[in-house]
Amino acid sequence: MRDDFSALCGITEEELLTQLKPDIERMAEANDETYEEACLHLKRQYDGYHFSKACADIYNPFSLFNAFNSKEYKNYWFSTGTPTFLIDILRHADFDVRALEGVEATDEQFDAPTEQITSPIPVLYQSGYLTIKGYDRNFQIYRLAYPNGEVRKGFIESLLPSYVHLPAQNNTFYVVSFLRDLMKGDVESCLERTRSFFASIPNDLENKTEKHYQTIFYLLFRLMGQYVESEVKSSVGRADVVVQLQDVVYVFEFKYDGTPEEALAQIDSKQYAIPYRADGRRVVKIGVNFDSATRTIGGWKIAKAD
Repeated sequence: MRDDFSALCGITEEELLTQLKPDIERMAEANDETYEEACLHLKRQYDGYHFSKACADIYNPFSLFNAFNSKEYKNYWFSTGTPTFLIDILRHADFDVRALEGVEATDEQFDAPTEQITSPIPVLYQSGYLTIKGYDRNFQIYRLAYPNGEVRKGFIESLLPSYVHLPAQNNTFYVVSFLRDLMKGDVESCLERTRSFFASIPNDLENKTEKHYQTIFYLLFRLMGQYVESEVKSSVGRADVVVQLQDVVYVFEFKYDGTPEEALAQIDSKQYAIPYRADGRRVVKIGVNFDSATRTIGGWKIAKAD
């Protein structure tokens, strides 16, 4: 965690753009991208590790070199194995996995011995699933989060089956279908699929709390990757899910045993849609009720932003 040594175990951006420039050019050509697009793609997928307060961005060398070798942007790190022990720790500690997008901790809390685990944070940090993303010098607090798209997507894909008790391929099918529906502007079909997805979850789950289903919503929509922001903060609150496409933005709010009207009212009162109106894209608000009795979506209401 010293700045002098924090870049030893990875590839810095300077090293990537100089010594590995020919590899980027070959990657761009193979994927029908410009050189600049390939640089952005590599950064989004494999960059983002920090091991000290002032450490420069570090790329994962294992994933980066595998990508250059195959000329494909895949999740290479997760091909080495599923993090079952981490998932078990998170479930045992009843840790809110939504918090992994940004955890605050002192260095004693995350760079600590793991012989007696009372918190999953040290294990997640030391195994590379979380990394340093910021430091508040006034309070000596670090902000930890997923390093990059590869780790976020791979970990969420591993987490979701443990919450829904369904095969991973089922989850992937639903996620792809949701996105296709939204790209076609067919919100009704997307929500019908969401209803079917939750109805397919075995009814013998031990945990049937609101938090549990909120976590499933979060994981499901987070798998949509670069298109989706989940629990998006604004000045007065946070929307549950925002799906940003090229010409339209969908703002979702889910109410547990509430009404679609209440969900839409919250979008309006908290002004969740306002940040997306300025760029010219169409904004669609979607209020959804989740019915705890049937354990799936009850009803919904769709409205265009004013």
